[in-house]
Amino acid sequence: MKKLHWFCYLFAFMSCSTSKFVVDKPSRTSSSSDSSISAAQTSLVKEATKLLGSPYKYGGTNPSGFDCSGFTWYVYSKALNMQLKRTSKDQARMGKNVHVENLQPGDLIFFKFSSGPKINHVSLVTENKRGRLIVIHSTTSRGVIKEDILGSPYWKPKIAFAKRII
Repeated sequence: MKKLHWFCYLFAFMSCSTSKFVVDKPSRTSSSSDSSISAAQTSLVKEATKLLGSPYKYGGTNPSGFDCSGFTWYVYSKALNMQLKRTSKDQARMGKNVHVENLQPGDLIFFKFSSGPKINHVSLVTENKRGRLIVIHSTTSRGVIKEDILGSPYWKPKIAFAKRII
């Protein structure tokens, strides 16, 4: 079965070598488990993706404007009917700790802008694959966006820790 599994990957790679890579499709993660993402994870990513382009608004909790924790609060509420705490500081106290290399879609990653205990930002992981950590988050400068935070000289050094809620 494993030989067939690798053959399929090789065949898919060779047949798609001239196509563009689409980040928005749910995919397998680089975590230690070799299972596909769950229906709950897929639902979170789909809900977050629908909100791309929404503007930033301090204290915002709906598509007319989100702050970072209002965005994650809204996505969990709409996708899973699950109530997270409202602020990034309180969301950071939920769930269980996860190492960055083991993050999966739907996990939350938290950031600090300075030394000390204060959490300043949260984002939702959509993909962790091939050294890329793709998140969707609400930023003050560009609203709800999707980006590779490991490839970002701004975000990467500010990573504090990550949590798995589901």
